[in-house]
Amino acid sequence: MDLVVNEQERQTLLDMVEDVAGPEIRKVTILLIDQDEEVTDEFIADELNIKLDEVRKSLYKLHDLEIASFRRIRDKNTGWYIYFWKLLTENINSVVIKKQRAIQWKLMERLQHEKENMFFTCGKKECYRLTFNEAMEYDFICPKCGETLEEFDNTKIIKVLELKIEQIAGKIQDNQKLVRK
Repeated sequence: MDLVVNEQERQTLLDMVEDVAGPEIRKVTILLIDQDEEVTDEFIADELNIKLDEVRKSLYKLHDLEIASFRRIRDKNTGWYIYFWKLLTENINSVVIKKQRAIQWKLMERLQHEKENMFFTCGKKECYRLTFNEAMEYDFICPKCGETLEEFDNTKIIKVLELKIEQIAGKIQDNQKLVRK
């Protein structure tokens, strides 16, 4: 079985795996991508010089992300199960789309929060913005530094969020086209 993964898919997968699960799992993923056939968790542990239980944790996280699968057979001599692992390259774009949709949803929630609230700040970088209700609780005095709170114009934040949501929507659309192919 030859894994057919173009460089963009490879990099997207590796970045996503590292972002979601960490650098150790990235190493395991690289090894799986570079294999022409299924490999055992023991093989991966030996190749990467990582403890077997760490490799197994990584493989199960990849399995949870739906980009790795395994089959198991019982060793007739020992009675133990041997697990053979492979990447499910056909699922890469679907997994990326799910992650992009989750990010898009969070940005949309944030945009709604920005649009529905009036914010106040003292203007100092080390202090934070407060909603109108929070500012009222503190009598429009910054709880951190004691300065007077002034209305904060969040128009730029709203525009940036709208742009990011639009960009992610475009990426999702592009990835959906790839999945259909």
